[in-house]
Amino acid sequence: MKKTFLFFFIALVLGSCEAQTTSPAVAEKFNGVSFVGNPKPISPEALEKVIDINANSITLMPFGYGRASEAHLTFENLDWQWWGESAKGVESCIQQAQAKGMKVIIKPQLWFNHGSFTGHHTYDNNADWELFEADYTKFIMIFAKLSEKYHLPVFCIGTELCAFAEERPEYWSSLIKSVRDVYKGKLTYAANWDSYTRMPFWNELDYIGVDAYFPLSSSETPTAKELQRAWYPICRKLEKMSKEYDKPFLFMEWGYRSTNFCADKPWETGKSDDVNLQAQAIALEAVFTEVWDQPWFAGGFVWKWFPEYTKAGGSDDNRFTPQNKPGEQVIQRYFQQYD
Repeated sequence: MKKTFLFFFIALVLGSCEAQTTSPAVAEKFNGVSFVGNPKPISPEALEKVIDINANSITLMPFGYGRASEAHLTFENLDWQWWGESAKGVESCIQQAQAKGMKVIIKPQLWFNHGSFTGHHTYDNNADWELFEADYTKFIMIFAKLSEKYHLPVFCIGTELCAFAEERPEYWSSLIKSVRDVYKGKLTYAANWDSYTRMPFWNELDYIGVDAYFPLSSSETPTAKELQRAWYPICRKLEKMSKEYDKPFLFMEWGYRSTNFCADKPWETGKSDDVNLQAQAIALEAVFTEVWDQPWFAGGFVWKWFPEYTKAGGSDDNRFTPQNKPGEQVIQRYFQQYD
């Protein structure tokens, strides 16, 4: 009788420990693409091509603009701004996507100077920070309210603002509270792959968002086995963090250029490299085989998808888009599998 009770007690304790370390449940995957803002209004066919690859969701990316030397952002009533990167264009795209049964996440982004990395943006005095933060709050609140208006499932409060997030944690807590006052859905943030562990606010959000350009292989054309080995320790790290915060991960951006060495430094965007369609397809497939069915993973958004499908990608293109390349078939196949 005593042995029976002891075995029961041990099983109860072990079961309790296992329950405490279980990854957060993911009800549905976001099988998505990063839908590029078009210069002009899109046609209905633009989103039909997204549905054709079995995607169920898109991110839309409105932009605010600034100069590294100024504590100021510009984002409203800009005659020169592309339609798809404006509030008007984003709202129209939401309406069209929802009419086709797709989920939408707004993912606001900033553009400094000629595209300098936003993660390095900082100020050396509190007055400039406060001016900048006032503008950033106005910018974000426009799209938080738009997300609430259309009952979008998730809203992203920022993209790759590493120094800003680390140096001004109190501001971000205040921003999150302001957003939650007007938006009742879930929140995330798109952290850069090399700084996501340092963001101070994951406890206050619902998803841990990362732009997943992890360096994986220095091979010209990586093999599936190489990428499997590279993803294993990364996945273990992501899993541990997911359990620590009890929140699933979203890859707010992920993808590879169709070029040699595409998995070495996936964030690079240079235009001079050779075309390697096979390398892109292999790297894309590895994300699905190694990451997509993990219990702590809620899905992600391929970087990137252009509305004008017939003009995008192709066999001589070495850019990120998988359109009209073998990588597109890889995505289509796995999105159907994980639907």
